[in-house]
Amino acid sequence: MRLQNIVVAIDIDESHLQPLYQWGRTFDFSHVSKVTFVHIVRKNITPLDFGLMESPDEQTFMEMRPTLEKFLRDESRKVIPADFEGPVDHMIALDLNPEERIIDIVKELGATLVVVTTVGRHGFEGFFHSSFTNHIIKLAPCDVFVVKPEGINYGQEDPGFESQTF
Repeated sequence: MRLQNIVVAIDIDESHLQPLYQWGRTFDFSHVSKVTFVHIVRKNITPLDFGLMESPDEQTFMEMRPTLEKFLRDESRKVIPADFEGPVDHMIALDLNPEERIIDIVKELGATLVVVTTVGRHGFEGFFHSSFTNHIIKLAPCDVFVVKPEGINYGQEDPGFESQTF
């Protein structure tokens, strides 16, 4: 069996972290060679009367970076079992299109599995909001494991998590 190179797209929203902890407790890491935790900060451009405002700008992002790096390290320890012997890397990026950037990172790293959480938007709300998770499912060059937050039930008995491999 080929060893897996996993990318975990991690959100800073607490409701997305708890399901990742559960996934880490139940996932078999014996066939994993490397795990990379990735967080992409969405850059926003706002048109104003006097020009464009970028938020966060590069300087603000650089000031945020140490805090985000510590966050990723701390959270990865809660997800990855203590006996995992492979490397655990952390990546933080700033991009206008986090959905596209994560796909580029997955390709660059040669990932064999992407783990991503979902917010469970459906119906009318989901129609008007693009979904980071749906984008990953459609464009990832590898398998995708979707973890859902507690309380979102897609007609299943277990409200824990669901997996989807495409």
